[in-house]
Amino acid sequence: MSAGAPAHATVITVDGPAEAAVGAEFALTVVASCPAGCDLSGVPLEVTGPDNAGATVKLPSSPFPQGGGETPARRIALKAPLQPGEYVWRVSCAAHESAGWHHGAGQLRVPVRIRPHETSLAVWAIPSPVVTGRPFAIKVGAKSAAGCNLAGAQIEVCNPAGMVLASGVLGDTPWPGTSALYWTELSLIAPAEAGMFSWSVKFAPTDLALAHEGSSSRFSIVIVDPPEHRLTVKVVEQLTALPVADAQVRLGAYRAATGSSGFAELMAPKGAYDLHVWKSGYEAPKTTITIDADVAVEVVVAPLPEEDPDAEWLM
Repeated sequence: MSAGAPAHATVITVDGPAEAAVGAEFALTVVASCPAGCDLSGVPLEVTGPDNAGATVKLPSSPFPQGGGETPARRIALKAPLQPGEYVWRVSCAAHESAGWHHGAGQLRVPVRIRPHETSLAVWAIPSPVVTGRPFAIKVGAKSAAGCNLAGAQIEVCNPAGMVLASGVLGDTPWPGTSALYWTELSLIAPAEAGMFSWSVKFAPTDLALAHEGSSSRFSIVIVDPPEHRLTVKVVEQLTALPVADAQVRLGAYRAATGSSGFAELMAPKGAYDLHVWKSGYEAPKTTITIDADVAVEVVVAPLPEEDPDAEWLM
């Protein structure tokens, strides 16, 4: 951005942000020069804000006092208004005498868009699976990009049609280990039918000291029919027949881990399932089972051979 006229004029150039957040500090870097190369050291500049309040600053000394181009840059610290919108600052220089020459006045308009602070959302502690028709709870949190206090602001969970399923206000204390993630726990009721559901958390702050943009975040949750039967899984090692502890067992949406005795228990409704068992360092077969009563199965896992770091050099 620049404004000025031919020889022995005052040309003002400003480098600064095109936008800033409400209430935030930002800076303009101002350079004033004469097309003829006159030294403009010490020439006063008037900086006028959107509220018509002005401040005078002087240009710094030039490293070329005998002439030789632009005056060094002057950094001017400013603060954004508290309301979003399009604002204009004006940097001007009155007519003056420099280096024995008359220099006309110069002025430059500096538009800056002032925007609300951004927000972000987090959803965690989502139980899985959730049984149809039963209550459950999740934790939700919101954070200001500027670290502002969001305590007391409302937050909602909505379905794809926009219906509010649960709402609450953010608590007074940020989540432990974070600087400004304000959170709350929301209680919901699972739908009456089973399936995978995608809902959204919405945050639209309205009563904060500084304006903030709203935000939303989607999350998925698995809803299942009520479990009817117990599946007991025993995981043993192929070579030793010893129980394998801490093996992860998954039956559809249901998960468990084996204890020190190698056993894990799951409750599930009737149906056919793929049974997956996983533990690092072992290979387990995938087993398909049908649940129509309480059942117990044994899964034999084989230890994987250790990788030889020198194998590629022996080929």
